[in-house]
Amino acid sequence: MTNSNYQAMTDEELRDWVRYHPKDVEAFHILMDRLEQRPKVFCSTDEEIEAELQKRINQTRSQ
Repeated sequence: MTNSNYQAMTDEELRDWVRYHPKDVEAFHILMDRLEQRPKVFCSTDEEIEAELQKRINQTRSQ
């Protein structure tokens, strides 16, 4: 598969591809690059963790 084919995949499709083709190093690197580009969330208190989890639950329900 070529790089452009990987770019056309959704994150879920690419993750599944890497899962079922573990020797495909190029796909793995593209997936890791995508994950690295995601915003990071740092929580230092239980309240921050709870708020972040609730936010993610609400986002999932609205999709």
